[in-house]
Amino acid sequence: MTLIEVVVAVSLMLIIFLGFFGAYAASATLVQSIASRTNASALIAGTIEYARGLPYVSVGVVGGAPPGVLVSTESRVVNNILYTLRTVVTYKDDPANGAGAGDYKVVKVEASWNIRGFSHSMSAVTYVAP
Repeated sequence: MTLIEVVVAVSLMLIIFLGFFGAYAASATLVQSIASRTNASALIAGTIEYARGLPYVSVGVVGGAPPGVLVSTESRVVNNILYTLRTVVTYKDDPANGAGAGDYKVVKVEASWNIRGFSHSMSAVTYVAP
């Protein structure tokens, strides 16, 4: 075996191992991203279910309009990732009934977080009727 054959063989092995390492790193990043989105979705769903379980008059943010018991901004840590949850409650008018404003309330919950220097967010909306 000549020196050139050895260099070519080592180069090919290096390329193969670097390819495997790159694929492993990409899959680890993908798994972390999927897990963080799943956690954010669970946090949002929990907040929305809590809001839907409240009496209609209590659905609102503390110190906001409409007033209520929900916290407008809170932080939670899940699996060493800091999630910021923002809750906004507004009145919604249904023009079909002609009864004026405030027929029901719209609750929007947004979660935002950072992974590896990149910012991510997702949100969900639900309607609460009296």
